[in-house]
Amino acid sequence: MELSRPRSEDGQGAASPVAIRGRRSRNWPYEASATVAGRAGRVAEDAVTRWGYKVTGHQVQAVVELLFRAAAEDGGRRLSVHLADDEDRSQVLVLVISHRQDMPVGDDDQVLREAQHMRTLASLGPRDVGVETTSEGRRWWAGLDLPRPGVPCSLGNTPARAISRGPRKLERPPVSN
Repeated sequence: MELSRPRSEDGQGAASPVAIRGRRSRNWPYEASATVAGRAGRVAEDAVTRWGYKVTGHQVQAVVELLFRAAAEDGGRRLSVHLADDEDRSQVLVLVISHRQDMPVGDDDQVLREAQHMRTLASLGPRDVGVETTSEGRRWWAGLDLPRPGVPCSLGNTPARAISRGPRKLERPPVSN
């Protein structure tokens, strides 16, 4: 799953709004308050469940809450939560943007290491996590592998094969005359 990053007119690849194409997606605006994090997590988990993913242990809710709290610490007045899925790979992208536009662009890897919520997030088992500072604010994201009941998983590019039921009959060796 990837985010489409449109280029600016000058071709320099300036930061641009998030564009998610060819996927189911949802987004919600929120006030940047740690007290709203729980509600944002519940709403996001409900959306993922409605898409047919099997969520165990409120994983999506916990991931959204932690990303939300990390983004709220950026000091902006508003946040937005975005979800997108990749049905073929059974993956969901969770993205939280703090819309504080005066953020200095810096070492995003260092920001990720220093965020106290990211250490807790790692224990929840996301496929990957990241942060990116742009002119529109800081983007906090996590990718989740979630099972979908009734949908076979593929291993790499090889589709899963049916398991044979029991041993096959052995053939007798040919009888020589």
